[in-house]
Amino acid sequence: MQYNDDLNFWRKFVRDGGMAMNDFELNGRRVLVTGGGDGLGKQMTLALADAGASIVICGRRSGPLEETAAVISEAGGQVETYVADVTLEADRRRLADLIGEVDILVNNAGVASRGRWDEVELEDWRYIMNINVEAPFRLIQLFAPGMIERGWGRVINIASIYGLVAGDPSRYPGVGLDIASYFASKHSLVGLSSFLAVEFGRSGVTVNTICPGMFPSPTNEEMLTADVRAALEAGAPVGRLGSETDLRTAILFLASPNSGFVTGQNLVVDGGWTIW
Repeated sequence: MQYNDDLNFWRKFVRDGGMAMNDFELNGRRVLVTGGGDGLGKQMTLALADAGASIVICGRRSGPLEETAAVISEAGGQVETYVADVTLEADRRRLADLIGEVDILVNNAGVASRGRWDEVELEDWRYIMNINVEAPFRLIQLFAPGMIERGWGRVINIASIYGLVAGDPSRYPGVGLDIASYFASKHSLVGLSSFLAVEFGRSGVTVNTICPGMFPSPTNEEMLTADVRAALEAGAPVGRLGSETDLRTAILFLASPNSGFVTGQNLVVDGGWTIW
């Protein structure tokens, strides 16, 4: 009897349009993506716009923001752009005042800085920690209370596989992997996400991270020599780097209304890099 009841429930659920792509629709939801004008941020921004979300993107350069906004507008989507540096407290507060409420916060803005760990200047170290950890934390402080009050929200922090594992320098021939502050900051972001997932647990607001693997982007283009690219491709079971579409489903899953039972998790999108 229980089996038949369950089967009838799911048949009705599917018939009424409760499955398939409906699970990923974001109509009526407002999203803020930091660094959403280019690179991985642009890929995720366009995916969220395609799902029907109203988009807000910010970044330090107006050019990439306007280019991405034009793509969304031409497709009939809603988009706002704000030039802002999320490492500056004044800009973070200004953003919160200008933007108002959002339903989904994607903390994507981030950067790495190369230098031997024993030679890194403290000022450079603090800058990386600011943009990769402090900025996401402050934006969560500014935007999450509204989500909690409304009883629904999604916080998605973009970390890295290097927030989960140590790097293999042999995969970077002739370049090396001297990015101690990046490793420390991304591990910190993963830990912060776990902590906040517990804090927000019963509020209807989830907190998760996406940990991308090897993706070409404007920030690492110079580092991706032919030898490095070949080594990175060899380091992934799928035998390639990430593409311009490989993060789309990941961001939509964690942003979707029906992912409310997923929180405090790290969604790894790395072509299997971390299983070897």
